[in-house]
Amino acid sequence: MADFCTQADVEAFLQVAVPAAKVASVARAIAEATEAIRNYCHQYIERVAGETITLDCVGGPRVFLPELPVTGISSVEEDGDVLALGGDYQLGQHGVLHRIGQDWESGIQIVEVTYTHGYNPIPQDVRDVCTRAASRAYQAGMKASEMAAVPGVQAKSLGDFSVQFGGEAGAAGESVLGASAAPMLLRSEQRMLDRYRYVAQ
Repeated sequence: MADFCTQADVEAFLQVAVPAAKVASVARAIAEATEAIRNYCHQYIERVAGETITLDCVGGPRVFLPELPVTGISSVEEDGDVLALGGDYQLGQHGVLHRIGQDWESGIQIVEVTYTHGYNPIPQDVRDVCTRAASRAYQAGMKASEMAAVPGVQAKSLGDFSVQFGGEAGAAGESVLGASAAPMLLRSEQRMLDRYRYVAQ
């Protein structure tokens, strides 16, 4: 499983070099951002070759494959019977399998499909969103480290030592403390990802 951006992407975005002691921190931030994108889109996104899935079917002429885009179909079985591409079914747009001349049989785990799906390389807009989200997560960790992991510290000074505390804006206007206040995906980034989001049919 590959991440959607790299340490070099984060460094270029923040215009800093990640020190050796913080490489694990930026790697974790990238992994979290990648998983957040997958969760939001309900898609793996990265190319997967030859995945086999079994689907429930309620009948009708169409079956929807859950991972997009579909770039190849290796085999389709319906209740144990091997179907022929072009004769028994046809692949349409948006991962739709159309049954030819009849409806799909109705049943639980009755259709088995082996197919290839996803993107290679990862689309640039997905990479960009991942870079920005990972950069924020990395910065939040750096801020927490600078403030000795004390939540809500807004500022420190040395002369006549003072510490200023305050809440940070969370989701829906919540006031929260600590690095967790930073949202993983901003609304503007979610809108960029909406074209990749799968909505169950």
